[in-house]
Amino acid sequence: MIKIFFEKEKCLGCKTCELACAAAHSKTKNIAGAIKERRFSRIRIKVKNGKIKVEQCMLCVDPKCIKACPVGALERRENGTIKVNEITCTGCGLCQDACPFNAIKLYNFPTVCDRCMESDEPYCAKACPTKALKVKAV
Repeated sequence: MIKIFFEKEKCLGCKTCELACAAAHSKTKNIAGAIKERRFSRIRIKVKNGKIKVEQCMLCVDPKCIKACPVGALERRENGTIKVNEITCTGCGLCQDACPFNAIKLYNFPTVCDRCMESDEPYCAKACPTKALKVKAV
């Protein structure tokens, strides 16, 4: 299982990680394509009351999002990430509401971090200019 650790003291709030994530999940693999295709980041950097925090899937042992889905459209993969079956999913948003980490966003269908399974390292961490995102296998 791959975890992404966030070191908030290193984060500039530049959102380069968000752009890299959106591009990585687009067909064209670039930012312009991500915008045109309406692809969204699966990791989000938020600033609230002057404090920086990250919203990302925490790979829960007992995911509330899966339990909340009334049609069973979410399943946990072997690597701990959540897979959304877009054919079964009704877009009701109950998974988004159930996530205690605000990691799921509904854009027609739920988007949740897949840890860039096709890559050797998640693109958000690769793109971070200050290395505020650290990837570790656990």
